[in-house]
Amino acid sequence: MKNVLTALCVCVMAGIAGIAFGEADPNQVLAKVNNEEISQKNVDEIVAVFVMPQFKAQNPDKEMPAEQRQQIEKQILDQLVTERVLLQEAAKLNVAIDQKELADRIAQVKPQRPDLTDEQWTYFLTRDMMIQKLIQQEVISKIVVSDEEVQKFYDEQKARFHEPAQIRASHILILVPQDATPEAKDAAKKKIEGVLAEVNAGKDFAELAKANSEDPGSKDNGGDLDFFPRGAMVKPFEDAAFALKEGEVSGVVETQFGYHIIKKTGEKAERDVPLDEVKDQLKGSLTKQKTNTDVMAWIDNLKKQSTIEMTNAAPQAEATPEAAANPETAATPETKDTTTNQ
Repeated sequence: MKNVLTALCVCVMAGIAGIAFGEADPNQVLAKVNNEEISQKNVDEIVAVFVMPQFKAQNPDKEMPAEQRQQIEKQILDQLVTERVLLQEAAKLNVAIDQKELADRIAQVKPQRPDLTDEQWTYFLTRDMMIQKLIQQEVISKIVVSDEEVQKFYDEQKARFHEPAQIRASHILILVPQDATPEAKDAAKKKIEGVLAEVNAGKDFAELAKANSEDPGSKDNGGDLDFFPRGAMVKPFEDAAFALKEGEVSGVVETQFGYHIIKKTGEKAERDVPLDEVKDQLKGSLTKQKTNTDVMAWIDNLKKQSTIEMTNAAPQAEATPEAAANPETAATPETKDTTTNQ
């Protein structure tokens, strides 16, 4: 849903910039949606307000290639057509927005683009909020995910809800670089053996980890690595950790990282996660999927019920290799590309 609205919201900025970009006649009509015109100026203004600032920020010394500009204009025009269809539907259904909410939204987002005036933000957000309210009213409010649908998804995806056996462990690590000299390696081993002696003497493992471990990811947590299954750690570490009983401490374990002391602090048997534990999560996920599908289907249906005409001045997508190889199949400049959905 967010992706749908993001694409639409960019488009409703048409008409706010007061700047023309490009060489085409700004008054040239590119498309009509139920006889409402979309001009080159509408496209140019979106390019000027949104596309070019971003392009120039990333490419300060370059001009946008003509092919890229044409492709962008084609995408913008397609989105503008969709935006007009939705705004016309909102007008037909008398969708209105709360003016206080509009003012609050303007105050919230204005710092993001201080170069835009209140009038410009009003233009933008009014259309944005109308589209959101329309979609909420006509589609989202009617979406229901039943318990039966959740159960069906759970049954079909049961393998996703199987948890392998896991253990929880803490460790103390003394690092040994790959290029360590024999003397450095011996010194690291003597250090870890000294720490192990303190562990065996009854000193607190977590405090020793905080004081001695060289693993920055776990040191401050007393060496805690949380729960992990087989395959999550390097094999020598895994074999030693899984061989321990809960509460037991290993001897010195060597891995590619250095020397470890490992303490097993918990374990979980493998299990199938019951539906009750994931039901809310699954319902939320299915609702999101259904929302995206239903919104797009609803918009497509609105467009099919509209009369949409693309003139021969409308930007065209770059020709495919097949079209380039068969120029006789491509539309000629004199051909008017007209799509009428009734």
